[in-house]
Amino acid sequence: MPRTSFMVAQGIDRYLERYAEPMVSELREDLQTALHSTYAYVLVIPLFDEALNCLNTVLPAGMSHTLTIGVVNAAVDADPAAILRTQAFLAQFSPQSPGTVIHQSSGNTLLLIDCCTAQRQLPRKQGVGLARKIGGDIALACIADGRVDSPWIHCTDGDVVLPDNYFETPKLAPDVAVAIYPFCHHPPHDDIVRYEISLRYYVTALAQAGSPYAFQTIGSLLKINAAHYAMVRGFPKLQAAEDFYMLNKLAKTGKVIRLNQPEVMLSSRISQRVPFGTGAAMARLSRNEAMHLYHPQIFIALHRWLQLDQWLWDELRAMCSEPSEVHTHLHMWWQQQALSDALLQTLLYLKVDHALAQAFRQCRDFTHFRFFLHVWFDAFRTLKFIHYQRDQYWPSLEIVEAMVQSGEGQPQFPSKCIKYSSAERKQAKWQSSQDFLNILQHLQWKESRLPAAVGPTCWKSTHRSDG
Repeated sequence: MPRTSFMVAQGIDRYLERYAEPMVSELREDLQTALHSTYAYVLVIPLFDEALNCLNTVLPAGMSHTLTIGVVNAAVDADPAAILRTQAFLAQFSPQSPGTVIHQSSGNTLLLIDCCTAQRQLPRKQGVGLARKIGGDIALACIADGRVDSPWIHCTDGDVVLPDNYFETPKLAPDVAVAIYPFCHHPPHDDIVRYEISLRYYVTALAQAGSPYAFQTIGSLLKINAAHYAMVRGFPKLQAAEDFYMLNKLAKTGKVIRLNQPEVMLSSRISQRVPFGTGAAMARLSRNEAMHLYHPQIFIALHRWLQLDQWLWDELRAMCSEPSEVHTHLHMWWQQQALSDALLQTLLYLKVDHALAQAFRQCRDFTHFRFFLHVWFDAFRTLKFIHYQRDQYWPSLEIVEAMVQSGEGQPQFPSKCIKYSSAERKQAKWQSSQDFLNILQHLQWKESRLPAAVGPTCWKSTHRSDG
């Protein structure tokens, strides 16, 4: 076995021994017997409060030689009625605890994991995150044991429709940590269009600012490299946002690839299963609450910060003979450069001086310094940066106002949105369904033109500018 392959296998084995959920050990030996074939692919689906026939709509038509791991889960603090519906879903398969193996046609096998009946429910506040981790850990064990040929763990949800060619994606290199499928929402309606605008606006604005974290963070769109899954110790056991934090970790270990096909169809239903995300947004929008976007000026400030790395290395580092001097010299250097005080205050809120002191102490050249900063200033700190700027300086705007402020008002939007004042625009009735569709289509087009590979590990230096 080549050294690299040996090290990958070692890393996976170490993860399974030390960090996998206890249920994996409980099931692993039995699965070696129960799964009496080798599969081309493995697919993980957390299932909570889904329709009884959801698997008929989720799984691709014509799928073959695939192991589907459905983690039928309910946390102890979930809605009692939702728990009963989830238990009813599992009951239709004549389950055996903890795992039920159902062999199907075309070499497919369905493995249902019981995490919803009494004594097997998930702990409080560990719903979908723990369910994804249990499924991912079992998938990893099947890959390690030679039951699955592909070294990729596909992850989706019980309310999506996967395309027929779902598994037909380009071959990816080992340094790719995760691939993200493109998506659309169905059925289309005004509320989901506005919500999808917010998703695509955020990613395209991050990309324009130069952030290496400009990618969608939707758990039902992921194809994760098994070795990188082990490196980041699986999904975080969170009730929500587990996909955001998982991608934040994966991006630091390898490239994030935006696939341009095939497209996954996401549900646009109202749901209260998690406190935020698509379902929760649909509930808010159904109450006629406005959808707001972050102010474009925030991304201009973010762009300015992300451009400073070379100057910080060349100039600020030279001013600091000791790491303890960074805070004082940072203020002096900032004033010399005539940089925005609001930007400095935002960065100090994030403790940038502490990060710079550590970076100057341990980085031997600019390449390592830049990578250090991009790993420190990750997707989570980027979001904190944006929220601080929003709360202190630049309040969010309604969709059309944000698009006009960002300079995207022509030619996609009606001409009268340009000539109205801000106050008049709030009273105008021109924001028709077609107007929002135009905005969404424009953002989809912008996102489709972004580079396929993104993330701090494939970050390339840019020329200095005064931008």
